[in-house]
Amino acid sequence: MDIEELRQKIVSGELKLESSNSVIQTGELLDNEAKSFKYEISHGWDITLSSNCDREWGAFYISLFEFIHSRNYSKEELLKILSGIQMEDKHWDWFKKSYVYCSDEYEWFYLLSRGKPQGACIFYHPKESLIDKEDIFYIEYVAVAPWNRETPITNREFKGVGTIIIKCALRYAVNELGLKPGFSLHSLPQARDYYEKKIGMINFPERDKAKLIYLEMPRDKSTEMLGVS
Repeated sequence: MDIEELRQKIVSGELKLESSNSVIQTGELLDNEAKSFKYEISHGWDITLSSNCDREWGAFYISLFEFIHSRNYSKEELLKILSGIQMEDKHWDWFKKSYVYCSDEYEWFYLLSRGKPQGACIFYHPKESLIDKEDIFYIEYVAVAPWNRETPITNREFKGVGTIIIKCALRYAVNELGLKPGFSLHSLPQARDYYEKKIGMINFPERDKAKLIYLEMPRDKSTEMLGVS
């Protein structure tokens, strides 16, 4: 059975695979109208949840592009609209990532609220820190649902989803895996300001590749993120 056959069997409900996930964090999110909604973060490999990310997020992108097409923007207006939407990761196939990143050195996290996946994260461990050579982890992929970003068809539904899921992953890495506080990743260009200016990661240009910027979270910023003095 190839990956596409597997995808179809899972989407149709013909095949159900046992997951290894469990809820490791709960809390509340505020939407754009200041209404509170419960969330939970599930840890562990779950190809069905990954499939849900593709289905739910993909459906939103279809609605977004249909709306943009219906507005009959000029070429200049269209370029301006598209450049303002953070969607460099829209081609990511979370189902395929589950198929590939399923060995013990990978950890999976999904943030769920209102019956939908609001964010997802995969990290690899251990990864040697460029700062002090200690064992930290490397975020392979992290993304929030497209409705949690500013778009022409809706205000951002929830803010802070990315930060919440990264904090949870960091806490798990330190408390459960015994890694040092810290992590690294290769950032897409549109996300660079968030990582550098908002949470304090540092760029190491020698590890950049193509359009991806290599960043690492220093120890003091990591412990601050964990709430440790």
